[in-house]
Amino acid sequence: MKNNLNLAALAAAFAIATASLAGFHSTSTTAAPISEINGTHVTDLAPIVVYADADANVASL
Repeated sequence: MKNNLNLAALAAAFAIATASLAGFHSTSTTAAPISEINGTHVTDLAPIVVYADADANVASL
């Protein structure tokens, strides 16, 4: 079961990354999205998905 959850998390990360790339690839001249994490502004943040089993494993694309 753990392997299935990890595969689902990886698939979700891939889907998010693909959608993000499609969004960033647009010809729009607007500024890149800015996220704030722990008070620090971050641009073009790669998607980070924590595995559903809540282990220390993290998949980042």
